[in-house]
Amino acid sequence: MALIGFDEYHMGPSMANPDADGLSSLAKILEKSNHKLEMIQDEYDITQELPWDVIVIPFPKEKFSVEEMMALQTHLRSGKSILLLAEWGDLYGHVDYLNELTKTFGIEIQKDRVTDHQQHITKKMELGGVVLGEKEVPHYVKITNFAEHEITSGVNQLIYFSGCSLKISEPAFTIAATSESSFGDIDLDSELDDDEIQGELTIAAASEINGRLFVI
Repeated sequence: MALIGFDEYHMGPSMANPDADGLSSLAKILEKSNHKLEMIQDEYDITQELPWDVIVIPFPKEKFSVEEMMALQTHLRSGKSILLLAEWGDLYGHVDYLNELTKTFGIEIQKDRVTDHQQHITKKMELGGVVLGEKEVPHYVKITNFAEHEITSGVNQLIYFSGCSLKISEPAFTIAATSESSFGDIDLDSELDDDEIQGELTIAAASEINGRLFVI
């Protein structure tokens, strides 16, 4: 089974964070599959090869050093894997330095929030337990466009909650994408502007040269 490191240091709490339900659920699923999990709570030890088979990096707020970036690239080229979770709108100013890692492998994180006025969910509006109506949430986007890949096996739909889009080039490829009605909302006003791209946007991509880089 794999040794999987959750990078707590560059993000702040993830598995232990009560607000990070998705990551906690992922950790539980991996443990049930007999994978060994470790929380990374310090800078990477760049004096030796990174020990994890897979590193999970959830929307980091702290910058990686140049040496850490080089260690991550070596990690991938040695046949190991990274799961990188990006954030919408570049809230923490991390996109530029994350792209220093991902662009080498054909994936470029965009500084937007995917929005779709046709393919999205609604949320119930309640007051004192009484349902008053429903509110449309155009940045909670329905995703039904998936590549045929082991990652998406058995997946028919997912809801992309306030996520960014990705620009890809070789050797990367799209794993999941939006509908044609979506757009990358740069100024976060939920309106399509002249400088914003509309169409089928990649929201999950992989690059598999030696190891696997998966970005969503």
